[in-house]
Parts: sequence; C-alpha cells; structure tokens
Amino acid sequence: MTLKNIALFGANGQIGSSVLKALAECKTQDFNILAIIAPDSPSPDSASSKNVTVKEMDLLHTSRQEMAEVLQGIDAVVSALNGPVLNAQISIQDGAADAGVKRFIPSEYGMHHIYRKPNDPQGYMHPLWDAKNRLNERAILHPAIKEGKMSYTMIGCGDFYNQDREKVWCPWTQKDVEEYTLHVIGDPDAKADYTHIEDFGRYVTACLCSPEKSENQHLNFPSDHVSHTEIKQLLEKYSGKKVKLDIMGEEKMHEVLADPESAPKELQNQSSFPVDFWFLVKGMQGSGRFWRPRGMNHNDLFPEIKPTTFEMYFKQRF
Repeated sequence: MTLKNIALFGANGQIGSSVLKALAECKTQDFNILAIIAPDSPSPDSASSKNVTVKEMDLLHTSRQEMAEVLQGIDAVVSALNGPVLNAQISIQDGAADAGVKRFIPSEYGMHHIYRKPNDPQGYMHPLWDAKNRLNERAILHPAIKEGKMSYTMIGCGDFYNQDREKVWCPWTQKDVEEYTLHVIGDPDAKADYTHIEDFGRYVTACLCSPEKSENQHLNFPSDHVSHTEIKQLLEKYSGKKVKLDIMGEEKMHEVLADPESAPKELQNQSSFPVDFWFLVKGMQGSGRFWRPRGMNHNDLFPEIKPTTFEMYFKQRF
C-alpha cells in the first residue's frame, strides 16, 4: 500500500502546520498534499511548496456528498482540527469513505484522563477530552473500517511543550521576561510525558510513509519524560534567568474544577484552553499520572525520529 495523496484538515493550525511542514519536506516519499483551511484564514507557512494545494472550506456547512467530491483521489485523510469545528470530522470521514480513502487519522494527539473528585466513587472526564473520545470512538467503529475498506491510525502524545502562544502553559517560550514562573499543581518532582510539536509532525508523516506499520494501530510518541523541578534546572541553566516554582496543592485543582472563577486571577484568560482544563492537566502531571508505560509508547517504530528533549530545545532556543 502507498499513501501518496494526502488531505490535511486544519493545515494552518498549531498541529496542522507542523504536519504540513513535515509532509512537504519529507525525504522518504513524495506526497501530494491538499491543505484544507477555514475561509479567510491565513495560509499555512508551507503553502508555497510545489506539492501543496491550499483549499478553503467551511467545514461546518459542507455536506457528506460535497466532502466526497473534494476527496476524490485522496489516499489518506489527516484531521488536525480542534475546538467546535472538530465535529466536522464526522462528515469528513463519511465523505472519505464514499470517496474510497484508504486511511483515516483522526485528531487524537493527546492523553486523556479520568478525573476523580474527593469522596466521590464516580469518575468524570473533562468535556474537551470527552469530545475527543466520542469522535475517536466513532472513527474506529466507522462502517468503512469495520468492513475493511478503510484503516485508521490513532496517534497520542504527551503535553505539547513548545506552544509559543501559551504564555502560562509554556512560559519558557517567552523571551522578553526578567524571570520565569512555572505553575505546578501537586508534586514538582513527579515526571510527565511531553512532546515537541515538530517531532509530532514528523511522526505523523512517518506513519503515512510506512502504512503497513501504522495500519489500525493506537500509537503514542513522547519526546521527553521529565519533572517540573528538572525543567526549572534546565531553564535556569540555558536561559541564565531566575526560575520560580509556584506550587499549589492538589486541593486547588478540585476547587477550580468545581468553580473555574476560583482560579488565581493571573492564570485566568491566559490560554486558548479553559482554566479548569489547564488545572486538570497540571494536576494529572503533579499527581504522577500524566505518562504512559514503556509498552504503550511507540518511538521505536520509527527510530529515525530523534525526540527533542527539553534540554535540546532550551539549547537551541537560548
């Protein structure tokens, strides 16, 4: 099987841009890429590459039939959608099935956790994670996959740590500061999985270059496994600036999840993600739950992709 013609949805987003760049610059295989973006949105950085065609689509108002027409001749669909438009993944996969697309890669790209309230025997899932889970479940149980006409690749990862837009989530991405503050929920020595966005783009591309390896697989790719204390030490070493750890107890996570407005003012409205989601992710990291055991990670599937550790990232950035 060869997957040469790729449709990438959300090609100018944070993850989509990384995947598009990796596809356009791939040395292993020549791809033809249909980069699909929202109407009147900026073109992706790799739009000028000769093997990239950019198409604007209003995904929330595109029918299954229209989607099938757009995807004629496409071998694989990669969804890098997020937010409200993520629901368009349903019509995308339906249209892809009608068009005879061989491979579907849904927008997973994370790690989901069950939240447990104090003194409550029931488990809960944040709406952002639940939305992904619902769509992932639908994707792998799709009739075309059940019938063997389409295959899937589900790709998870650690916390994306080089998000330049996230001043609180990834404070080390900011250079115009006198000192850094790392906000921690729970144990600062608890290690967690992190993933560099460009590494991830290359991993998605490798899955498309080797479709037999990635066929109907649930894969995960972390770039580093490190604690906030270790990040602090590395950041001080390479930035030359003071780094403070603002450590909050796990009870603060429970408080903010019950009432997001109880979060410290300096942490509210500072992220593209809701503040309660930020507290939940950081709480999972500080409780030592935000990592996958060795048997659930698949870096060894594509050893040519060398993970970018925090130390390597800081060396380059500073």
